Amino acid sequence: MSNIPAGVHRMQSLPFISVVIPAYNEEDSLAGCLKALQRQDYEGAFEIIIVNNASTDRTPAIARAMGAQVVDEPRKGYVHAVRAGFAAAKGEIIASTDADTIVPAGWLSKIVQSLQAGPEVVATGGIFKLHGCASWLACMLSLASRLVGHPSGGNMAVRRRAYEAAGGFDPHINLGTDTDLVIRLRRLGRVTFDPRLTVSTSGRRYQFAFWPNIWKYPLNELWLRLFHRPRFYDFADIRGPCKQRLLPRRLAGASVVLAALAFFIYKAELPQSQIFGPVLAIARVDQRVIALTFDDGPGPYTPQVLDILDRYRVQGTFFLIGRNIERHPDIPPLIVAKGNVIGNHSYSHSWWTSVDLPGRIYRELDETAALVQDTARVTTVFFRPPRGLRNPWMIHGVRKKGYTVVTWSIQANDWTNPMPGPEVIAQRVIRQAKPGAIILLHDGLGTRANFQGQNMVAALPVIIETLQAQGYHFVTVPEMLQIQKSTGGAAGKRTLAQGT
Repeated sequence: MSNIPAGVHRMQSLPFISVVIPAYNEEDSLAGCLKALQRQDYEGAFEIIIVNNASTDRTPAIARAMGAQVVDEPRKGYVHAVRAGFAAAKGEIIASTDADTIVPAGWLSKIVQSLQAGPEVVATGGIFKLHGCASWLACMLSLASRLVGHPSGGNMAVRRRAYEAAGGFDPHINLGTDTDLVIRLRRLGRVTFDPRLTVSTSGRRYQFAFWPNIWKYPLNELWLRLFHRPRFYDFADIRGPCKQRLLPRRLAGASVVLAALAFFIYKAELPQSQIFGPVLAIARVDQRVIALTFDDGPGPYTPQVLDILDRYRVQGTFFLIGRNIERHPDIPPLIVAKGNVIGNHSYSHSWWTSVDLPGRIYRELDETAALVQDTARVTTVFFRPPRGLRNPWMIHGVRKKGYTVVTWSIQANDWTNPMPGPEVIAQRVIRQAKPGAIILLHDGLGTRANFQGQNMVAALPVIIETLQAQGYHFVTVPEMLQIQKSTGGAAGKRTLAQGT
């Protein structure tokens, strides 16, 4: 009698892998998924865990009959299923796929190769191809998979230690919980997107419910990136064989264009993207320098921030909102008095600033610049778009007026609700620190008068002390640009051109 537990195969010295498959009423698809996993050429040990997520059909019976371990999770929902599966996993590498997905024979071997590309690699994933659906739909979603460019739950693997350090899947996020996890994993190390990791999955979700899903998934992804919460919690259960023809060709073509446009906008709005025009998000420098920036002030917490910076003899860059200057006209002079720099963050911090015609942004810039001049007696030359959102005419217009557009490379998400604790805020910054990085913190929240910034204030000394102990020197944004300019070299010149 074999002493290998159910679902465990080929005990060798290679990394032990757990493969987690959430399954709800998957009796039509599960056997094909398990057969593909049993054909793996991986010479190490691996286990297969099927999470029975409140199924009412033969899903758990099929899984047990084929030798897989079955974990029951009665709470309906993808996030509950993957959390239960990852909790039961024994492997130092945990991979996940879907019950309607067929993985190639070399899938596990390539996962190990990707994760062993360097000690800093904490997770990996790859491309989806679709089977059993219309060819135009398969092509469109394969392209979308490449454009997204990060792992997703049906084709993903993560080191256990990184998964645990990141806090695992957020139980409050169902649709997009894998995206949220990847965002947090990137703060711990490198997450790779390996085109060799290609799997074939069912196109049933789009075949049966094309219109609801073609905009729902991209919008939810964008919402998670921008606001760190999902726009939608749930997604429909779709089971059964795919239909071969769903939309007229004209509608299909229009849908491809709309989907491509949505992904293009998503990529263009990332903080380090240069698609809409040059921005400074991280500098190319040869010194361990880093910049602290504070958004949405001035406000009640700004004097506390200034006291902390003064105590550590550190200067920062404050991107101020015009309306908040009107509320606190006594604070901008205090910012400048200690050697800090003021940047322009628009007058109203309105959503419309990022999509309106140039006239609006010109007015917002000029009103805030005038308020800074009247109160602090300095001229602003740096601009940070509200929420980091921008468009081509905005970038062109503000550069024409002499501004450098500044975004960020480290975001602490210190403004979210519920508010993260000081230790979480500090670790988010410290883990992402690298030379030339620009840190985004908040001493306000838009034009709200009731922002609670005490946790950011408590985290700030920890951030400064820890990074100083690591050899970092804090500089303002103009000092960072000057250091970059003095660094020279092709890379330095290219990035300086992007940032000035």
